[in-house]
Amino acid sequence: MRIIRVPALLIAPLFALALAACGGGGTTATPTATAPASATPIVQGTPAPAAGAPTELVLMTHDSFDAKEEVLAEFERAYNAKITIVKAGDANQLVNRAVLSAGNPEADVLFGVDNLTFARVRDAGVFAEYVSSRRAAIPQDIRDQFGDSALVTPIDYGFVALNFDAAQGTPPSTLEELTTPAWRGKLVVEDPATSSPGLQFLATTVAHFGDGGWQQFWRDLRANDVLIVDGWETAYYTSFSVYGGDRPLVVSYTTSPAAEVFFGELAEPPTVNVIPGGTLFRQVEAAGVLAGSKHPELAQLLIDFLVGEQFQGQIPETMFVYPVIAGLPLPEWWKWADVDVTPATLAVDAAEIDRWIAEWTEIMRR
Repeated sequence: MRIIRVPALLIAPLFALALAACGGGGTTATPTATAPASATPIVQGTPAPAAGAPTELVLMTHDSFDAKEEVLAEFERAYNAKITIVKAGDANQLVNRAVLSAGNPEADVLFGVDNLTFARVRDAGVFAEYVSSRRAAIPQDIRDQFGDSALVTPIDYGFVALNFDAAQGTPPSTLEELTTPAWRGKLVVEDPATSSPGLQFLATTVAHFGDGGWQQFWRDLRANDVLIVDGWETAYYTSFSVYGGDRPLVVSYTTSPAAEVFFGELAEPPTVNVIPGGTLFRQVEAAGVLAGSKHPELAQLLIDFLVGEQFQGQIPETMFVYPVIAGLPLPEWWKWADVDVTPATLAVDAAEIDRWIAEWTEIMRR
């Protein structure tokens, strides 16, 4: 394989914005395009927008959310709305903020709760039930990640795997190999207490080894000089050998090679996906109407829009995850994200996840 390399400084800032799972909060607003009241609604059967000033609809999400401005502007034109995006930090910070304001929300719609954090909000009164007009188009097995609850609507999904520096030879083929002398000091992983991909990788090991087995696997990794860092950006751009670090293996996303090609304008990515055993935990992100929304009907229309073909079709290029609606035309470079993965079977609640993190911390920090 011929690897075309570009300096990290050229693609790291953009790639980090697209894939980093942790970060600070902030508030941004999308440019507003106001159309006359005669604009055609996007969702069939909905009323034409009212005349006058646009209605502000607040979308609260995590720092990794992105969307094409022209796509969001279509919704704004169709419904005489102004979408204001409030970014609340990483996924855990987003959920904590939503729980604290349950019933008196800071926004109308929340995007970014996933199948590991949903248990924390399910009974907290965060969401109002809404069955999207597009719900039947979402595969049942994806809806089942949330117990097919009407509180949320799945929007996208992703897998965390190992990324390997293709210039370093042959990657490992099993998780068990990572504990052997051949891979001593060669792996960097993110702390599951502070990082979404770190938690997803931990979930994969729990599903693979089972309770009792995963703890021993991590003890063996610790003895084999695994490097633990706080977040994805540090792991990928400081420790990973593709960007000058000394670790040829990093916990990242199955879409990372495609993102490298896209941002670096490369013929081939410098990384390859490693999917030991072919099974990975699948993170599914969802959106929901917040209970107490000032504009619940408009919020419901936004949920439908997020599952519509226009928004779904731009997800690979903006958030580098997989759309939940199948069969959409996707960019040619997305072939580098095409992986053969069996989603891990793993049903847990919030207390179980807290136990994982506590046990992992005790094992790795001794």
